[in-house]
Amino acid sequence: MNTVQNKLTQLQLELLKSFRFVTDEKQLSEVKSLMNFYFKQKLDEAVSREENNRNYTERIYQQWLSANTK
Repeated sequence: MNTVQNKLTQLQLELLKSFRFVTDEKQLSEVKSLMNFYFKQKLDEAVSREENNRNYTERIYQQWLSANTK
């Protein structure tokens, strides 16, 4: 079954091409670490952007925490 859902994205194809140069577990671990860092950074940016959009502050988070512990 070759549906649209089974096709790789351009990004996935590029990553597969790049992985042919990874020759050992140490390099694979380094690549995974770099990717994790990249996606963590993107997540942090998205969370910060949303916090700014919603005007969330540390005070609001503290209020939520104290409300949940009562």
